[in-house]
Amino acid sequence: MLFLLLALLASSVLALVLKYLNAGSPYGVYLVNYITCALLAFAAMEPRALYNGDLTPCWLGGITGLVYLASLAVNGYSIHKNGAILSSVFTRLGVLVPIVLSVTLFGERPTLLQGLGVALAVAAAVIMNGFSQKTAPAPAEHKVYLLPLVLTLLLNGTSDAMSKVFTQLGRRQDDGLFMFYIFLFAGLATLVLLVKSRRALTGRDVFFGVLVGVPNFLSSRLLLAALTELPAFLVYPSYSVGVILVISVASFFLFRERLNRRQMGAAGMILGALVLLNL
Repeated sequence: MLFLLLALLASSVLALVLKYLNAGSPYGVYLVNYITCALLAFAAMEPRALYNGDLTPCWLGGITGLVYLASLAVNGYSIHKNGAILSSVFTRLGVLVPIVLSVTLFGERPTLLQGLGVALAVAAAVIMNGFSQKTAPAPAEHKVYLLPLVLTLLLNGTSDAMSKVFTQLGRRQDDGLFMFYIFLFAGLATLVLLVKSRRALTGRDVFFGVLVGVPNFLSSRLLLAALTELPAFLVYPSYSVGVILVISVASFFLFRERLNRRQMGAAGMILGALVLLNL
């Protein structure tokens, strides 16, 4: 449980940094972020070797890194086509993918109360990120592009689920190596996109990239550690809604952002979900 709480806090710091990030070249920030994460992963490895007799960390980490970047690209495209609010709802719904995977493929079985906690957590995440009462209704002719939304859900969920897959297929001594290859392949793919965009890497990109990379690495590494100790149906919804709750509280104290009634209700649902998940 300690690893889960620490992962939650690290991810909350990451989200707060990203929330107020305003850099000129997003690919530049992402590239430095992945480089930072890869260097931290390599420094944390014991022993520091790129191959330990098993190819699983390499090929699974490579696939995961590409999925990371694909989910980022699809989410950006969905925001462009459908708006940030609807896209964020489907991003949160992505938590269903690792939960379904853990139940159907890995034999994890939540109790009835834990199942209710999962349902409550997903509902709370959707409500917290759903349509605000102050948001003007969309015009009737506004078209919803379903494919980007579905891909957003699937790719975000898949990127989360890959850590659980590695806990089943890989060796625990290769956890650091798995993380290294994730960020290495994500960084290489981002470098290709940065070159294609013909945008120069700036000092601002480096600063914010490092600022994002440290909590990004910590949250990913700690989440993997939590998955080796706890079932996925408990880790993923607790992680998802816990981050929302911490960000909401931090935003109130740091930036004086107040929750509306809908969001206050969702926060209460999150607390209820966390209680049920841990019964």
